[in-house]
This record gives sequence, structure tokens and C-alpha cells, in this order.
Amino acid sequence: MKKSPTFRINPNFRLQSNYLHVAWYRVDAHTLQTEIAFAVPARQVFNKNKGCLMMAERDANALTFVYADITDWDNRSLQKWLREVLREYIFEQAVLILPQKLHVLEQKHNLYAKGVCVKKLRSRILGQYSHDGMISLSPKILLLPEEYTDSVLLHEMAHLRFPHHRKSFWSFLSTLLGEDTKAQKLRMDVLMSRFYAYSAYLLLEFGISLA
Repeated sequence: MKKSPTFRINPNFRLQSNYLHVAWYRVDAHTLQTEIAFAVPARQVFNKNKGCLMMAERDANALTFVYADITDWDNRSLQKWLREVLREYIFEQAVLILPQKLHVLEQKHNLYAKGVCVKKLRSRILGQYSHDGMISLSPKILLLPEEYTDSVLLHEMAHLRFPHHRKSFWSFLSTLLGEDTKAQKLRMDVLMSRFYAYSAYLLLEFGISLA
């Protein structure tokens, strides 16, 4: 027997932040079938048996799903497709936004990495510093509120000065954050416990930490 999915992605799903916006629109199946006859850039279509059940379109501001009124949200193929579309959208936005945010913080704090890349990291890693001065960032960071997005970036930037996790590192990070790291981590843990499992499910990963 196949294991039931941990979550189901459907119109009740809301992914809204300063950088991510997902919208849902319901139409009748005939209207949707007619609409996909028109070629539109950045459009993806999910077809099943009797025709199109859903399409996704991306622009600079949002990912929009248009779905048929006969959509079966328990369909495993559909759920897999939805996760793939969402994961691709999150990754593309992360590649665009996270390096820009890091560069702004670099200028503010006069700390400069030799380079930055966005890529899938090990399941419990949000960011990673290497001793050659490179910073790697997980696309999962964009799922955090902006305050905590900056915290992850500052954590990795602090390693530019202190490439370890000894007391001097945490003291310097507290200076960058403008608050005690323990207090900030406590608030972040409480926040993440509310929605992280769903966010991690979208990206096929669970758990986070900083390196």
C-alpha cells in the first residue's frame, strides 16, 4: 500500500511573502480547455485523461494556478506536478533575490564574500560558508519571513570574520543582528514550528540548521 502524502496542495494553500506570491483561480473545464489553445510564455499545463485540469503561469510578481472545477486534489500525479511547479518557482526567485539581498548586507556591514550561489543543500542546512570565502544559500530561505531571511544571511557573513562557532563568532553575530542570538533563535524556532513542515514538504526536505 502506498503511503498517503503528508500534505495536499490545493487552493487553501497560501504562499505569500515579499518575494513569493501564489494565486488560485477556478474556472469550468471547458473554459480551461479553450484557454490552453493560446500559446503563452512561461505556461505549464497538467493534463489527465479527459483533458486539461490545470495550468500554471509565472510572471515577475506571481505564480498563478488556474484549475478546472472537476479537479481531483487527491490525484497523486497532480500533487507531484504541483510540487514540481512550486519548487521551480521558489528556486528561480531565490536565485534572483538572495544574492541581491546578500550584496546589500555586505555593503551595510562592510563584509564581502568572494562569491555566492543558490543551490540545494543537505536537508538540515539553510546556508553554508566555505573557507575560501564562498557562501552557499538554500532556496528554502525565501520561505522565511524577511527578518529571518536576513538572519540566515548574516549568520553566514559572520563566518567571513570568524570561520567557526566559538564564542567570538556568536558575539559578533549578535552585533550584526542587533540582538542576542539566543533570543533571536528562540523566536525563530517558535515561528518555524508553525509552518515549516509544510514548507519543507514542498521542497522534499525536512529540518534546518546553519553551518
